[in-house]
Formats: sequence, structure tokens, C-alpha cells
Amino acid sequence: MNNLVILTGPSGSGRSSARFVFEELGYFVCENVPSDVTDSLIDSFSKRVKYCQNFALIVSVRDAKKVLECAQKHADFHVSLIVLITDKKELLKRFTLTRHVHPRTLIEKTTLHKAIDADIASVKELINDADLFVDTTNLTVKDLRLRLYGYLDGRENSGTHFHIVSFGLKNVTPNDIDLLFDVRIIPNPYWVEEYRSLSGLDQPVIDYMESFPITQQIREHIVSYLEFYMPKVIEAGRASYSIGIACSGGQHRSVYIAQYLYNHFADKYKVSVSHRDIDRIEERDFKRNG
Repeated sequence: MNNLVILTGPSGSGRSSARFVFEELGYFVCENVPSDVTDSLIDSFSKRVKYCQNFALIVSVRDAKKVLECAQKHADFHVSLIVLITDKKELLKRFTLTRHVHPRTLIEKTTLHKAIDADIASVKELINDADLFVDTTNLTVKDLRLRLYGYLDGRENSGTHFHIVSFGLKNVTPNDIDLLFDVRIIPNPYWVEEYRSLSGLDQPVIDYMESFPITQQIREHIVSYLEFYMPKVIEAGRASYSIGIACSGGQHRSVYIAQYLYNHFADKYKVSVSHRDIDRIEERDFKRNG
């Protein structure tokens, strides 16, 4: 079966950055495709399947619904929809910093605020159609690429792709989390001066946390629950499932647990891991010492 992935999201959510992931995985990519040429474009894809079986359409949220409906009429393609979502405050920040022009401000003769509101409203109309939501509000380009790589690779090999992400609750909870575990009950290495600048990937921090029985108890309870629950997710036919591990700052406890879960399940399921807030350690130290 030939694969057709439609990727959309508000302007400024990371669609252009996502393009390179598709290209690097061997997809034939078309960007900014208007809905009224979708049928003829997919017909042309059908003539290329001898050379390529994976295709991607990157479209605006204005056109996404119509493009999806057109694509689903082509029975020789397995169609899926990826939707990027981003908080309005972050979108405003990105447009202000880059000074890029939002397409709706020119097409619809409106303000930036109203243009972003319109994009977000369009995203809400896609909730029931999306196979994968990715919240890019606090993601780096690297994290976005890893998330898409994990999903697309898992999709090509069929089965559910589980993405485990660590983060700090003080830095906002990602909107695309399906299941959340709060591990703040583990003693916090941040309050030990020698561990403050390290992360949950560093062995001294790991040894410190594992010296407390509560750490092992929480870890074992989470593993036990996931060993029961992950097969149920697969049985439900989910293409992608996001598991969030939260602590206060996303530096020590959540990073340790997320990495442990990845190592535990990597041989059993299609799993990827990312640590959303670990880069904030370097940013904070730079600001403090700079």
C-alpha cells in the first residue's frame, strides 16, 4: 500500500522544519498545496509509485480539511493526518522575533492576532480526523524532528509508536500528552548543590535517587501499569501514543524515570524518548554566569 501523509498546523508551528524529516525518510514532498489541485496531484503520485511509495502533502490549516477529504477518495493510498499545535502566546512570540508575515494577514486583510485565532480555530476542526497531534509550543527543532522520525518510522513498520517525554510542570504541560505520570514525590536532587547543574542522565544523580526506596517503588508501579496498559493501546489500533513524565523543572526526576522506561520497553515496543526541558539547564546557567 502506498502511503500519503498530510501535515498541517498553524503558520509558525513548525511545518517547514518538518519538511526535512519527510525528505530524509525518502518521502516525495509537496508543500503549500491548495485543496483544488489535490485530486490531480494524487493522480500524478499514482504514476510515480514504481519509484516511490511514500508521499507527503504539507498544507495550511485553511485547506487541510478539504485536502484530507480529497485524499481519502483515493483507495490506493493509505492516508494519515499529522497536526502540529502551538499556543497562541508562543506563535505571537515567533512572528514577533522573526518578523515573518502571517499569510492570513495578507489574504484576509486582518491583524496578526485575528490571523492566529483563525488558524487555531481551524485546528480545532481537525481534532476528530488527526492520527497524531504534536504540541510544538516548547519543542526545539531537534525535538520536533525526533518526534516525527519516531512516528513515521513506527508507522512504516506498523503498530503503535510510544513516545515518552520528560518535562517540568513549571514550564507548561504539553497539550499532546495521552497519559501523564507525576514523579515529584521522588526526593529532588536539585536541592543538593553538587547535583544542581547535572541532569537525570548523569550517574551521580541516578545513584542519589536510587538510594531512596520511594524511587524504586514509583518506578516499579509505573512499569507495572504500562506493562498492562500498552498492549491495550496497541489493541485499540492507536498509531501513536504519548506518555508524559513530569517533575517540577524537567531536569532530574522526570528525566531519570523517562529514560528508565525507554530502556525497559525499547526491546518490546516501538518507543522513543525525549527530554523537553533538559536544554533549559544550559540556558539558565548561561544567563546566571553570562
